Amino acid sequence: MPQLYISRAIVVACVAIGCRAAPSAAPTGPAPAAADVFTTLMSNVWYLPTADGKARIYVTEIGTGPTVIVLHGGPGNDFHYLVDALRPHFGRFHFVLFDQRGSLLSPVAPTDIESVTLPNLVDDLDRLRAELGMPQATLLGHSWGTFLAAAYYRAHPDRVAGIVLTAAVPPQGREGAGFMEIIRAAHGRMAALRGRPEVAAAKRAAGVEADATKLAPRERRTLYRINDASINLWHVERWPAYQGSGVYYTDKLDDAIALSIPATFDTLAALTAHPVFITVLQGDHDFIDPSAAQWTAIAAQAPSVEVHVLEGAGHYGWIDNPEAFHRELDHGLGRASRVPAH
Repeated sequence: MPQLYISRAIVVACVAIGCRAAPSAAPTGPAPAAADVFTTLMSNVWYLPTADGKARIYVTEIGTGPTVIVLHGGPGNDFHYLVDALRPHFGRFHFVLFDQRGSLLSPVAPTDIESVTLPNLVDDLDRLRAELGMPQATLLGHSWGTFLAAAYYRAHPDRVAGIVLTAAVPPQGREGAGFMEIIRAAHGRMAALRGRPEVAAAKRAAGVEADATKLAPRERRTLYRINDASINLWHVERWPAYQGSGVYYTDKLDDAIALSIPATFDTLAALTAHPVFITVLQGDHDFIDPSAAQWTAIAAQAPSVEVHVLEGAGHYGWIDNPEAFHRELDHGLGRASRVPAH
């Protein structure tokens, strides 16, 4: 499934390596600068109890520089698929990655999963910001994570320094064009992406064009990845670089959070009352909002918003157009955290 799910029925619209000292639950010190990325992420793990005591949020940190809190897609996915998107920027920014409540490494009791809501995730994010000692947070969201970032900004505009959104959900949902309408439009674009001849060619090249029931387990996983990549990547032949979903995705959490999302929402109101720098990176073939047409309209009314369209890219810009993605991500993060251009 793609990174921004909202529910299974209808899929939506999500250098030195080091770490600053973590809160009390953190390890006694950061991983050595020479450690590989996996070792650094594992060594810097700590857990943040939620205010209601129903979960322990799995948190890790990597990189040096101004702190950026990273919000993964889903809901119900985990953060690991974003590591490659961040890797070239570890020398300029300190990234805090975490699994959102109910996701893979931050589980809740089976009896509690159906009661997880968007307001819970907003509260957890605010608790993380406070634990990190940040009066104002710099946020980086992908897919569903862009919706969570915007929801946090609408709830706490004075606690946000700046935001970078990639594969962004539109900024407004109105009567007659609300959240479910955004989902339905994305669903239609996803069907078209799946039906491209390039997808069938990728399956033939991988030897998985047969009936899925006749494939071996490893081959079925390959088929699943190609099907998922066909929605998230414009260049579907790059599917081996695609990560996420499968065992990493918690479908019941997706279903639960979908029920708590308001039908209408308006990020422009927050931008008007409390403007912050928002940078949007969007593929011209992204299934949620190709070329960020709706954010572009908002940018005409809100000077603090910039939109950068990634040519030849879908939902995973760092795979489809890595040069443009990393250039604009560096610009957006620098803008959000007031760091001079690289």
